[in-house]
Amino acid sequence: MFIGLDFGTTNSALALASAAGAASLVPLHHGGVAHSTFRSLLYFEDGERDQNGRPHAFAGPAAIDAYLQPGAEGRLIQSIKSYLANPEFTSTSIFGSRFTLENLIGFVVARMIDAAADAGDLVDRLKAAPVVVGRPARFVRNSLGRPGAETDDIAVTRLTAALKGAGLPNVQFEFEPVAAAFAYEAGLERDELVLIGDFGGGTSDFCLLHVGPGMRQLKNRAETIIAVSGVGLAGDAFDARIVENCIAPRLGKGTSYESTGGKVLPMPSWIYDSLKRWHQLSFINTYKTRKMLADIAPVSDAPAEIDALTHLIVQNKGFEMYRAVEGAKVRLSDAAATALIFRTGPIDIETEVKRSDFDRWIAPELKDIAQFVDALMETSNVAPARVDRVFLTGGSSFIPAVRALFAERFGAEKLAGGGELTSVATGLALAARQRFLA
Repeated sequence: MFIGLDFGTTNSALALASAAGAASLVPLHHGGVAHSTFRSLLYFEDGERDQNGRPHAFAGPAAIDAYLQPGAEGRLIQSIKSYLANPEFTSTSIFGSRFTLENLIGFVVARMIDAAADAGDLVDRLKAAPVVVGRPARFVRNSLGRPGAETDDIAVTRLTAALKGAGLPNVQFEFEPVAAAFAYEAGLERDELVLIGDFGGGTSDFCLLHVGPGMRQLKNRAETIIAVSGVGLAGDAFDARIVENCIAPRLGKGTSYESTGGKVLPMPSWIYDSLKRWHQLSFINTYKTRKMLADIAPVSDAPAEIDALTHLIVQNKGFEMYRAVEGAKVRLSDAAATALIFRTGPIDIETEVKRSDFDRWIAPELKDIAQFVDALMETSNVAPARVDRVFLTGGSSFIPAVRALFAERFGAEKLAGGGELTSVATGLALAARQRFLA
């Protein structure tokens, strides 16, 4: 049996492939329901401690359930993968206990394995066989959209250590867009030149390569790959634009307050930068931030909005905000406009979001993505007309403006998709089979 593991910024998945035939996802169970993916998040509850006295880590859907319990006062952590390439982020203190980044990733992966129907058998397989794990073309440093080759080695080393800590002693890596190509290739009856676009939570990765029956017998697919590239922009960046334009202005962005010296000052921009990366809100929920907001509110020209911002940070309501924003973004893939509704405590936001506005907001990100695609084609010395198919995968591949970008360059008739949240995982299992089948 051959195993693929897709540890993603937002969702993770496991897949298996036998010596022949299609790969299949490992069903992951929670509450009596089988899921194909596992949310890559953690929730720590101060009142729940393990045998060593450290706060217990809930992961995936169990973390969401615990977080949404009335009166829950724990700490939610998401987008952990985004910190792998940041050497400055090594550990964090959670309710008096320190956890390394490798610890956090290990918790997610271990709990995902536990959620499998036959976890014991799966653990034995994971220990006995090499596991092919996905990685982006370029890791993103600190969720800021700045990938760098110089930190890729750091990210791979840390991810390897995290997976070994979770019980995977033998891991090998494959580029995520290449894995998606394996998934696409499984249904081909002729060879094609394909551009893969894999849009994750933190990165957009691209690979131009040859796929098809003539390539399946190769042990090393490197010779079929013409070029691989990536940019640190994807789903999180698109969400951030909705937060910036629809949420932040209702939470005090653009307002002013009077300092102790009588000077009128704008609200600090760094708060709203953190707001756009909602998973960082727990990091700014400090005594210093809370005191600053408490001092600003009485002298603000929008005290109610500052109170709402304080509630969001202190009550750790970032996940609810994220769900409201993501839901609106998803609906815009099929609708010209949708309602964004986010209500909790003093926060009462209901506003219409138009697709035309959303397209305009994300235009800078789309321009950067387009430049990476154009550069990949130019350096490959391959004319767009030579590309047989453009396979788009990942949640953001549904966004009409993203698809239009590729349709403009390659033709709408060449666009293909399928298994947008799971094709990387199944492709990794197929890659493992091709790499290790005797």
